[in-house]
Amino acid sequence: MIIVIGGGPAGRMAAVRLASAGKDVTLLERRALGGQCVHDGCMLVCGLNDVARSIRNTEFLRGCGVIEGSVGVRYPEVMRRLEEVQARLSQILERETVEAGVKVEYGVTAEVRDGRVVVDGVVREAEAVVVACGAEMFVPDVPGAGLRGTYTARTIRSMPALPKRMAIVGGGISAAEFAYIFSAFGVEVLLFARHELLSVLPERMQKAVRRDLSSVAVYEHHALEAVLGEDAVCGVVAGGERFACDAVLFATGMRPSSPHVSGVLKREDGSIVVNERMETSVPGVYACGDVTGAPYFTPVSRLQGFAAADAILGSPRTVDLSRVPFTVVLGLDYTVCPCAGEEGVTFSSPNIAGPGSVWHVSDGSVGTMELTVAPESGKVVGFASSGPGTGVVGTYLGYLVRRGVTVHEFSPMLEVHPISDGLYSMIRFAEGHLRKE
Repeated sequence: MIIVIGGGPAGRMAAVRLASAGKDVTLLERRALGGQCVHDGCMLVCGLNDVARSIRNTEFLRGCGVIEGSVGVRYPEVMRRLEEVQARLSQILERETVEAGVKVEYGVTAEVRDGRVVVDGVVREAEAVVVACGAEMFVPDVPGAGLRGTYTARTIRSMPALPKRMAIVGGGISAAEFAYIFSAFGVEVLLFARHELLSVLPERMQKAVRRDLSSVAVYEHHALEAVLGEDAVCGVVAGGERFACDAVLFATGMRPSSPHVSGVLKREDGSIVVNERMETSVPGVYACGDVTGAPYFTPVSRLQGFAAADAILGSPRTVDLSRVPFTVVLGLDYTVCPCAGEEGVTFSSPNIAGPGSVWHVSDGSVGTMELTVAPESGKVVGFASSGPGTGVVGTYLGYLVRRGVTVHEFSPMLEVHPISDGLYSMIRFAEGHLRKE
C-alpha cells in the first residue's frame, strides 16, 4: 500500500501514476480533488478574468465606435456559477483518479510522524508515503488582519457583494491579476506593494501592465502596517499613510502546509526538503508540490508528483527548475521564460496583430516580445511575449528552450496562421541577424 496525502496537482499525479503501474494506492484528501489550482487559484482567476476581459473588450470596442451599449457584472451570480464549474472540474478529476485505480478517502485528518502515517488517530502501514499537502494563503501579521471584510483567494467567494473601494495587498502575480479583475468589475482598487509591482517582468512589459492596470491606484514601496476598523474594515495604513476602503484582499503569497508532518528535515518557512528523487530525510517518505516550497506553480507540482511516483517505481527522473515559464493574466497574457543567468543578445519589438488583438492596432496595445539568443551558438536562452494567448505558445517554446534548441533549428518552422504571437518571426529575424554577423 502506498499512501498519498493531498489531492492537488502533485498528489493526484503521483497517485494516478502509481496506480497505473499496478500499485495499491490510497489518496487522502480533506475536501475535494484539485487543490489550490481548481478551487482557490488558477481556475478562480481564469473564471473571473474571462468576465473581466469581456467587460474591458466591450468598453474598448465601444470606444472604437463599432458597438453600442455597456455591460456590468452580477458578482454573486458570477461566483455561484463559477463554483458550479469548479465542482464539475473536481468531479471530472475524481472520475479520472478512481478509474485509474486509486482509492480516494475524503474528510480525514492525516499526519506523518517519523515516517509513520496516522489517519484519524490510527496508524496505517504503508510501503511508501507521498506528502503533497500543498500550501496555505499567507496573511501578514498586522493589526486588523482578521477583521470582517478581509479576504484571501480562498475566502473571496464569501464576499457578499462588490465593495466600493478595495485594497489589494501584494506585489506579485496574484495581486496584479486580482487588481485587474476587480477594477474591471467597477471597484475602485488600491494596490499596495512592499517593493516594485511585478518585478519578474521585463521593463517593456511592466509599462504594458500599467496600461492594463490604468484604473488601479498602484502604491509601490508601501508595506501594509495595519487594517483599520472596529467590527469591519474601514481602511488601511500602508507606507505610513492612511487610506479608506471597505474591503481588503490579501494576495501576499503562500506558505507550505506542513505542521502535521514531523521528523523530516524542513526549512524555516516549513517547506519540506527533498532531493532530486523527491525523497525527504526519512526513508520511504516522499514530498512534492507546494509543500516543498517555491515556485508555487501548478506545472511544477505536476512534474514533481510524477517524479515522486517514478522514484518509488524505481525509474527516477529529474525535475529541471532552471527555467520555469510563467504567465501573468491581465488584459493581455504576459508570458516569460527566464534566461536563468545565461547571457545573450536580446531582440525586441511590438507583437503582431491576430485574433484578440486586431482592433488594438489602432492604439498600439497589441503587446510586445523579446528574445534572448546566445550569439555564438544561436541557442535561445529566454523569451518574453505579451498578447492574447501567449501562454500556449510559451508552453511549447519553453520546452524547446530547455532542450537547447537554436534559432537555426527553429527558423524553418511553419506557424499556424493567423496567430497573435510573433515570436516565430522574431526567431527568424534573430537567425538572419546571426548569419550576417
